[in-house]
Amino acid sequence: MKMILRGELQKVLDNLKALTLCFGSDVFRNEIVEQVPNIEKLVVCDGSFKEIFSCESPNDVDYHNGSLLQLKELHLESLENLISIGLNLPLSNLTCFKVQNCNSLPYLLTSSTVKSLTKLKTMEIKWCSSIKEIVSKEGEESNEDEIIFRQLSCLNLEYLENLKSFYKGSLSFPSLKELSITDCNEMITLCSGTLKTAKDLEVKLEVSGPVTLEIDLNYTMRKAFLINVSV
Repeated sequence: MKMILRGELQKVLDNLKALTLCFGSDVFRNEIVEQVPNIEKLVVCDGSFKEIFSCESPNDVDYHNGSLLQLKELHLESLENLISIGLNLPLSNLTCFKVQNCNSLPYLLTSSTVKSLTKLKTMEIKWCSSIKEIVSKEGEESNEDEIIFRQLSCLNLEYLENLKSFYKGSLSFPSLKELSITDCNEMITLCSGTLKTAKDLEVKLEVSGPVTLEIDLNYTMRKAFLINVSV
């Protein structure tokens, strides 16, 4: 990492497409990401830092937007002290987002960040015991405020023991083909407002295996939740 920060590997890093960072540091160095302008896949694991991709000023936001412009896959794993992803940056080319064993996160993303993820196709969140919602509201958003995941085709939520809902507003998943929810026993519905999904959506709930979508997804989830409580 010292060699990277000193610019000694720049010729290699300019062409680098995938980077895995595994370290026990309590600080995530944004400068490392800035050295790999063409990175398409980034894996960050086993760090003890509390924030990642944090920006201290509007100029930082503009700079980081450029450095992460090509990113298509982002994996965050075993970051036990992480409390904020800090993604107030547009990641307009991100197609795959996976988070696992990050047990201090209260939520995953803000609503404004999600609206910039226009190409996201796969989202997988596992073993994050502190997460209460995936997308957090900002400002005075109401239940009628809608977030649209236009290209999301696969959503996998597993072992999120404190997850209450995906979002406290309205959701639309026009391209969703596969939804898998395992051991998220506190979540009765995905959202508080209206929920729109593709008609051919395949739903897999841990309590009952693959199920047919009845009326709407929220109705199906309430029914499975009641079955689980009564067992």
